[in-house]
Amino acid sequence: MSPRSEEFMAEARGRLAAAKTTLDSGFLAAAVSLGYYAMLYAARAALSEEDRYAKTHSGTWQLFRETFVSTQRFGDELLAQAERTLPLRLGVDYDARPVERKEAEAVVDLAARFLQAIDDLYPD
Repeated sequence: MSPRSEEFMAEARGRLAAAKTTLDSGFLAAAVSLGYYAMLYAARAALSEEDRYAKTHSGTWQLFRETFVSTQRFGDELLAQAERTLPLRLGVDYDARPVERKEAEAVVDLAARFLQAIDDLYPD
């Protein structure tokens, strides 16, 4: 990966590690938010490798879909699951929405799978 893409992936990995730690500590809302951002930064890393950038969250997901799913380089279902975490992330970050442990665990697990898929897309 390019240096800029590596910066995005480093941020993604850091957010995932923090999500796991906060989940283990019982901070479920924070784990959801961190898991979501881990996926967003990983998506931005992959897009950076293609010299493509978006300014918004929704723009990032749309551009990622166009760049990777439409070309069958990335699974549609995994991306759809990642995109579906946005309303939950917004709820916990802006509306103090309560989160069940299973929901938070699912987001953190999804984030780990998403980052692994990006790593598989761009092996060292």
